[in-house]
Amino acid sequence: MSDLNLTITDREGTTREVPAKSGDLLMQVLREQVDLTLGTCGGAISCGTCLVELSPEWVDQVEPAGEDEAEMLEALGAEGNMRLSCQLVLDDNANGCQATIAPAT
Repeated sequence: MSDLNLTITDREGTTREVPAKSGDLLMQVLREQVDLTLGTCGGAISCGTCLVELSPEWVDQVEPAGEDEAEMLEALGAEGNMRLSCQLVLDDNANGCQATIAPAT
């Protein structure tokens, strides 16, 4: 597994470098390193509290949202580069990418 560095902007607008490993789930990294992503449902795609906005270059490198995630994103009114961090498994392409944690709803 490789070492990755992500640039994360939290809900308060603070940007920081966050270490991760290839194979990590983005939601778990954010819970452990940033502590502002709730992920209330634990990754069951039923709450939307782990919503993040990915940088354009990262969106182009991840798998498209699956049917369940797409339905939740639509229900949340999430558009553009918004994804559920519980559905994003990090790989080497994530190194250096940026994400912003969406405001709490």
